[in-house]
Amino acid sequence: MTDLEEAAAWLASARYLLDERGARARYTVVVAECIHAMIKANDALTLRFLRRRSTRHEDATLLFGELMRQHKIPPGDAHLRGLLLRAVSEKSEYDYKGREVGRDTALRWIRNAETFLEAVRTILG
Repeated sequence: MTDLEEAAAWLASARYLLDERGARARYTVVVAECIHAMIKANDALTLRFLRRRSTRHEDATLLFGELMRQHKIPPGDAHLRGLLLRAVSEKSEYDYKGREVGRDTALRWIRNAETFLEAVRTILG
């Protein structure tokens, strides 16, 4: 499975879980899955253009910045760095600390991940 396929699987799982019945805690998992999807999609970009992936989640935004400096990211997609930065900086809140969120927040994260993955697919061709 490629990084982009794995990213799509994380996002599909998040979409599925969003509408499942169950405890409110599932929304936290939705957000965590969206963050994983964005990091994996970023790995697809960095592997293609830089021949490396981040070994720490914090490095993901640094590598994205390098892609921007090398003009591999179209200027219209520069906002994606902010989405990725937010995802990486908040990752531990959802993955390890179990920060509770509601459906609206989970849905926003799904939209962010969809935006990020769609742009990555376009950039990769």
